[in-house]
Amino acid sequence: MSSDHDELAEINGIKPKQVLKDGEEVEVKSMTSTSTYKVKRTWDHYYWYTKGSAPVNARTCKHLKSLLGEPYEKARLKLKNPHAHAPASKGKSKPGAAAKRKRNGSDDEKNGKKAKAAADDEGEQDDGGEAASTGKKTVPALLLAAKWDLETGPDPTGWWMSEKLDGVRAYYDGTRMISRLGNPFTPPHWFLEKLPKNVTLDGELFSGRGAFQSTVSIVKTVHSPHWSHITFHVFDAPSLGPQPFEQRLAYLTSTFGPGGTHACKEVVLVTQERAESRQHVLRKLKEVEACSGEGLMLREPRSAYVGSRSSSLLKIKTFYDAEALVTGYVPGKGKHKGSTGALKCKMASGKTFAVGSGLSDAQRRRPPKVGALITYRFQELTKDGVPRFPTFVGEAVDKDAPEDADVPSSRRGKGAASG
Repeated sequence: MSSDHDELAEINGIKPKQVLKDGEEVEVKSMTSTSTYKVKRTWDHYYWYTKGSAPVNARTCKHLKSLLGEPYEKARLKLKNPHAHAPASKGKSKPGAAAKRKRNGSDDEKNGKKAKAAADDEGEQDDGGEAASTGKKTVPALLLAAKWDLETGPDPTGWWMSEKLDGVRAYYDGTRMISRLGNPFTPPHWFLEKLPKNVTLDGELFSGRGAFQSTVSIVKTVHSPHWSHITFHVFDAPSLGPQPFEQRLAYLTSTFGPGGTHACKEVVLVTQERAESRQHVLRKLKEVEACSGEGLMLREPRSAYVGSRSSSLLKIKTFYDAEALVTGYVPGKGKHKGSTGALKCKMASGKTFAVGSGLSDAQRRRPPKVGALITYRFQELTKDGVPRFPTFVGEAVDKDAPEDADVPSSRRGKGAASG
């Protein structure tokens, strides 16, 4: 969203009853109980929550309708999910729902009006279309990369080389897209319809070099219209796993390459190039990083796809990524006075440091909350084991806890700790 235009300030001539600025949070009283709920706007979507919830682009509830106005919410749903199916009638129930209510009726009597009020408050969510699947979470068995040491790694001659994309890993199971931890993504129907149904795909949801944080925001937001800026970069087909990589690559080329059966702008086949030598790989790495790329991937020729970490897939970069917990803030100085100067962070090892580089002005005004998990990037550690000159990348996606990078002794400096 551009800084000079707020698309939510007015939609087709309809203004909200109350304008929330990006990052603003207000409390709304429950209409059926004494509870209060928080409503927060972040970028182009709203949260409403008691204990926190996923960002919502094209879904509403009685709290948002009360706060913003029903005509405005109707216009917002249409804007954010223009291709939605008509919402199901509130008078209709899923098969078996009546029997379930009958069986559970005594529970409501026991819990009284409080239980009913809570159910009413949290039950009415109108998405203007089909909601994301709430089935049992399935964690995909993905091929995970080992590291290739720039100095001592195996000879890469003859291996397949491709750019390591700074996006969000995604697994397509033939019907839907899920994360490496099994969390569902919610691309629009028109996006999924571009993909074949008889194969599983491994790839990266990507919106450009250096755009990791905006990519995360889009793919984690229900019904985000900004999926038009996302492409699915496919690099393997797990369901064809026993076949040599070259055969899987040939299938992907015939499917998504020029003139392929499913060729389209939304799906990109990751370019693979044969490595001629170690120096060829190092030159390519330098080219990619000079263009703000993240690094390279190496794939062993004729290798099978296995659902675990394997030395048949190697990642190469001159910097390290790791996660840390936000524990507090360092006040800004100079041009950042009045906002956040740096995030105080705690590593998995328990060591602490501060990271300010990489934070945008908007992030300094509204930094990640204390307790949030962030990803940071660095090139070496100090002698005390903390990152030297770390850079903030974004809030971590699909990580449950901080994880430190495995840094060799050659990349540990002699300076003092910073933080």
